[in-house]
Amino acid sequence: MSSLYIHRKHGSILYLEFLAMAKGNTSPLALPIPIFTGENYDVWSIKMKTYFLSQDLWDIVNYENYLEITGSTLSEEHQKQLKESKKNDAAALFILQQAVDDNIFRKISRAQKAKEAWDALKEEFQGIPQTTALAEGREPEDFKKYLPLYKAILEGDLKSVQQLCDGDKNAFEARITVNLDTALHVAVGTGKANHIVEYLLNQMSMHQLSLKNKEGNTVLSIAAIVGNVQAARMIMMKDENQTLIQDSNKSKRVPLIEATLHGQKKMINYLLKFSKKDLAYDSATRFISRVHFVKLLIIAEFYGE
Repeated sequence: MSSLYIHRKHGSILYLEFLAMAKGNTSPLALPIPIFTGENYDVWSIKMKTYFLSQDLWDIVNYENYLEITGSTLSEEHQKQLKESKKNDAAALFILQQAVDDNIFRKISRAQKAKEAWDALKEEFQGIPQTTALAEGREPEDFKKYLPLYKAILEGDLKSVQQLCDGDKNAFEARITVNLDTALHVAVGTGKANHIVEYLLNQMSMHQLSLKNKEGNTVLSIAAIVGNVQAARMIMMKDENQTLIQDSNKSKRVPLIEATLHGQKKMINYLLKFSKKDLAYDSATRFISRVHFVKLLIIAEFYGE
């Protein structure tokens, strides 16, 4: 069994480094783990199962494979095994806690065992149609209303998008995904539907353009994350007062920082044009030191290209 060494996050990927103890040698092994944000649970759970199997932790997560035995009658060997099982359970629970975003973490924060956390996520998210909106407080019938719009955007079907939006005045600000994205969030995020992005921008007000999703991301932040420079240009043309460039998400990151964290070099180069005044202050973006920002640029392999 490998022992837990250190963890770090890079974008939406979590790296857990383990020390291989074979033959007395220690060498770090970085294992990337996707972060569950509330979408595509089935895909995430399969990947996590494979990861737990690789670490001999799956039985703990799935079956809670140890007994709560107390008393002084246990043999020394059994006490040792019980202690090891509890240690493995704690390791599995820690991994699960790190492999979800802060919003999902709140749902499992009280779990004392890995199986409790795993079952809680399974109960809430397994089988949920991930293409429909799940905004709290809204009726399921309302979710289904925007499923055709979601599908049309993913298929790049501008004609259908126009028909659906023309017949519904609320379509431009409706939340159509589990992450509370608007139609524009989805179109920008695909990176392949900029003809739909252009149509939506021409129809939307500045208020609608400024709407944020569950993670606090505006459409400009989404463009920065996926590296959709063409969409970013259109958004900045619409945003005459350049308010979105300074608008941070729930992680306190503005679009430029998101582009840097996700290694989007072309986007960094584009957004820097609008961020020079921010960089002139003591903090690069009001939330991150200039030294840290430079480090992020180096990690992104951005050298002023």
